Amino acid sequence: MSERFRELLDREVVFCDGAMGTMLQATGLLGRGAPEELNLRAPEAVLRVHAGYVEAGSDIIETNSFGGSRLKLAKKGLADRVREVNVAAAQIAREAAGERVLVAGSVGPLGELLQPLGRLTPEEAAEAFREQTQALAEGGVDLFVIETMYDLAEMRIALEAAQGTGLPVVCTMTFDTNYHTMMGVSPAQAVTSLYEWGADVIGANCGNGPAETEVAVRQMREACPEAVLIAQPNAGRPRQVGDQVVFDATPEEMAAYARKYVELGVKIVGGCCGSTPEHIRAIVQALRP
Repeated sequence: MSERFRELLDREVVFCDGAMGTMLQATGLLGRGAPEELNLRAPEAVLRVHAGYVEAGSDIIETNSFGGSRLKLAKKGLADRVREVNVAAAQIAREAAGERVLVAGSVGPLGELLQPLGRLTPEEAAEAFREQTQALAEGGVDLFVIETMYDLAEMRIALEAAQGTGLPVVCTMTFDTNYHTMMGVSPAQAVTSLYEWGADVIGANCGNGPAETEVAVRQMREACPEAVLIAQPNAGRPRQVGDQVVFDATPEEMAAYARKYVELGVKIVGGCCGSTPEHIRAIVQALRP
């Protein structure tokens, strides 16, 4: 684990940022393109989102690279620009972070099922994750956040690729199906496996809202007291209103749940889909007046 990240974890509580994708959607710049494409086409828009979270008090901001793997970018005609997209993502976040804030390289699922459930081989998955993590490391990230994972097998492949860079790795899974991932992984199974595999920080992100995340991190703490935990819930359960997806949790509600997470021993708190700099500001003010 890097010295800067270790020093950050010595604090009582560490603040991550909130959503990137839903913030970029609100700009109207996306159209049918991938959010990661804006790293090249409209970097100033990505920079503004990062800057908002830095100003709100985030200690860690995540790059705009959640779907930055070759398999995901290929669906938007960007398969030949993986390195360019991810290096730019890291550099934009680094510009916003300055000297105080750490930059985490965001890595999401590949969007394909591994064999035998799907056609993706472990070797193909490993190469895709290696390509992305190496590009993010080249761009200057301080650590990785592998997030919104459902499959422990895919998570392990991604974790090993990120560990190959020598940087710290945070791993979060999404427990949105009766407090399990959609592949049937429980919080207890996730935390014990990931701790054994050497993940530096483990937790829950996305899902149906902060109450669900509270249950997940409680089960993680009970199953593995030694693990360093992170909680990054959506700003409430998403619902469709017309042609828009709406998240109902207010900044005050997110802050109240953040207090509960810290009481359970969670070290890093932040937000996921639907959360904004205002949500993060409320969390920071509640836990670090």
